[in-house]
Amino acid sequence: MLTLENETLRLEVDAQRGAKITRLTYLEKGIDLLVGKPESVPQPSPSSWPVRFTLADSYGFDEMFPTIDADTCTSLPWGPIAFPDHGDLWSLPHLGTLCDGVITTEVLGTSFPYRFMRTVRLNGPTVELGYTVTNLTPYPVEVLWAAHMLFALHRGISLELPDEVDTVINAYEGGIFGPKGQLITHQERLFDRCCSFFPDSGLCGKWYTARPLQNGWVRVVDGVHRITTTIRFDTARVPYLGVWISEGGWQDQRSIGIEPATAPMDSPSNAREYGASHLLKPHATETWRMEVTTSPLPD
Repeated sequence: MLTLENETLRLEVDAQRGAKITRLTYLEKGIDLLVGKPESVPQPSPSSWPVRFTLADSYGFDEMFPTIDADTCTSLPWGPIAFPDHGDLWSLPHLGTLCDGVITTEVLGTSFPYRFMRTVRLNGPTVELGYTVTNLTPYPVEVLWAAHMLFALHRGISLELPDEVDTVINAYEGGIFGPKGQLITHQERLFDRCCSFFPDSGLCGKWYTARPLQNGWVRVVDGVHRITTTIRFDTARVPYLGVWISEGGWQDQRSIGIEPATAPMDSPSNAREYGASHLLKPHATETWRMEVTTSPLPD
């Protein structure tokens, strides 16, 4: 386990488990912000491929690439190629190093040839993350990257969004928001459920911003512990925001998944269907940054 700690935060990265950020602790109040490892759930053996993302894996902060939902890539000449459930990265051991206060993790892709690297450092109350992905093929590939930050959901948790978010699109069939693909505007009462939660409803759902964002931020407000966590991302590279909500409706888990993404709707094929695909060009390298800042609420 690779660990960073300062006067405000403590962060742990398991390089051998997909470079998962397993714990993010706000030291001033001794609060673990992310969903913790479900100790009572047996860990499945990765003896077959593709590995499925289960409750045993659903904790902390993972990276999703080149998809979230299982998908089929047809753009490479040796295809079709299966993109596995929740992508490659979470199930692969990464090369990890800790040097001068920076955790660097790196891995080669398995579904197609690419290199993915992430750096993590602490700067006061902020986790600073830097990303680099390189397409090692001479062909363009439709891909999707998304953060997969699972915040613990309990009474008093809510979200704040930029004012420009006035319409979202449902990315999960049934559940809180009805039919997949349904647009929900800020004028509808259902829109309030994008930011207000009922931890014991037994429901789940997911939405994405319906249009690319100009202001890349979302804020998790914890009214019980009187803290906020603000996630900021570069909309020039990461123009969409997805939010997964489980109010006990998935595997009895209570979580809010904050998922800035390069494309919406959980897979490259779905993004293409909605006219929002992201193309990783031949031999191209893309970089982007994200920040996660936790601070006390004013009295």
